[in-house]
Amino acid sequence: MLPHFTWTDYFLAVAVIATVYYGIVGALFYRHEIKTFFSSQNKLWQRAGKPPPSG
Repeated sequence: MLPHFTWTDYFLAVAVIATVYYGIVGALFYRHEIKTFFSSQNKLWQRAGKPPPSG
């Protein structure tokens, strides 16, 4: 059964599994940072026109 798989299939499967794994781990450990990054208060195009806070 293993001779039916090519090295391309193997590396593609490893890449997909690693991407899913690191996506889940990143979502679990960096949930707050990801939520803050995508929140409406942290939009770069909204902050560009605002002057920096004084003080």
